[in-house]
Amino acid sequence: MIFILIGQLNTTAALLSNFFLCSYSLINFSCFYASTVNSPGWRPLFRYYSRWASLFGAVISVVLMFLFTWWAALVTFTLIILLFAYLSSKKPTVNWGSSMQASTYNMALSSSVRLSGVEDHVKNFRPQCLVMTGPPNQRPALVDFVGSFTKTICLMICGDIIMEQDKHARPHDSTDMSLKWLNKRKVRSFYSSFPADSVRVGARHLLQASGLGKLKPNTLVLGFKANWRESSPESIDDYINTIYDTFDANYCLCILRMMDGLDVSEQLDSEVNQAFELDESVEDEDQKPSETESAAPADDLSDEGHDTQNKTVFQNDQGKKTIDVYWIADDGGLTLLVPYLLTRRKRWRRSKIRVFILGDEENQEEGRNKMIALLKNFRLDCSNVTVITDSERSPNPKNLSRFVESVAPFRLHSEPHEGDSVNEMKQSAPWKISDKEFEAFRFQSETKVRLNEIIRRNSQHAALVLVSLPVPHRDCTSALFMAWMDTLTCGLHCPVVLIRGNQENVFTFYCQ
Repeated sequence: MIFILIGQLNTTAALLSNFFLCSYSLINFSCFYASTVNSPGWRPLFRYYSRWASLFGAVISVVLMFLFTWWAALVTFTLIILLFAYLSSKKPTVNWGSSMQASTYNMALSSSVRLSGVEDHVKNFRPQCLVMTGPPNQRPALVDFVGSFTKTICLMICGDIIMEQDKHARPHDSTDMSLKWLNKRKVRSFYSSFPADSVRVGARHLLQASGLGKLKPNTLVLGFKANWRESSPESIDDYINTIYDTFDANYCLCILRMMDGLDVSEQLDSEVNQAFELDESVEDEDQKPSETESAAPADDLSDEGHDTQNKTVFQNDQGKKTIDVYWIADDGGLTLLVPYLLTRRKRWRRSKIRVFILGDEENQEEGRNKMIALLKNFRLDCSNVTVITDSERSPNPKNLSRFVESVAPFRLHSEPHEGDSVNEMKQSAPWKISDKEFEAFRFQSETKVRLNEIIRRNSQHAALVLVSLPVPHRDCTSALFMAWMDTLTCGLHCPVVLIRGNQENVFTFYCQ
């Protein structure tokens, strides 16, 4: 309309002709591109159609644009590029069904197939994480922690086990809602849900079925079961057996514990209820529209998880706080790789890694120098190494009695003359800890209490603490092993990660 109002046909002809030629060129190129990516939805009916004819039409249209009026051709292409950049930046919520989507699919499929033929090498190891988040917006800290070291470089899948009794209560678009929440939080992750009768069954199926080819998880990330004392013995067994299944599947394992817990579903429910109450008061009292809009953030949180209301410690700048690593056992190096990946992120860049190892007082300096040399060979910038020489001391009686009290509800006390009845009770309640079992694992229990004292002494002001996960014993009851993990990580205000690799090396020396 603007060009028509000029009123001079000779003046507007150059621009209008170029616009038409540009549209012809784009249409022809779109036909050629749709044929090239072999999209099943592209089915031209013209009998003499050829993709090469479309390409020729696109090229000849561009050539004619410059032959007619070169400056008008430049103006036209500039406007087209600006329009394309505007649409790309705005990202309108419209599904065009473009051939670019088909091209992306083809490239992803070809790359995945090519990657399947590549032999694994330690240099290319990446912690590809299956994170048991449930609905992701209910455990934002777990999502943010894993997203902090997997972003742009590693695979991340949020696993959601839907219990059979809760299946019908889930909205039909729960998958879309979870993906929108992840995108809004800027977390690059897939989402996979699976219906199951128990947590263990669902986790086992996700361990076996998640991923595609080489894009398959090798690390399971769990949240710590903070309410284990109030939970049923069956749920504790499910949780511990999931850990056993993880190692049986040759997976690495991370367990994150937060001081305030991980599940914020109660907070979400309360905020949604407040939003409903506000809406009802608006209807009853006919309040102003501005007051009605004030309830929107809470409602938005229930659907997509508003970032300002779901902020976690992993979204904050950690400053110059430390990342403390208690490398109690050699598990292949994952305990050191995760903090290194964290320090590559902007929020953790100024944080320094401190490594704590066990040793004796006589060879303290020698052990420290060996560890520094090992880290140097691994090309890790970490010279702050501390050798713990007092780990074999007896723990504080007060802390030890607290541990004994924590497992007291799960104890099966016996008297010498009641051996037969105790065996019968043990068969009916296998989760109970007999006196014989408690004494057999007394040294391990005291060691966990002592390690916790050392961790609390050294890492009260750390940004993150990583501790080697104790080796699970098949003959150890689930309640006792749960108490060990609880004792190791209690009393700290910062996030704590129990971590263990699958005994496969994740680092290389200079010569490798």
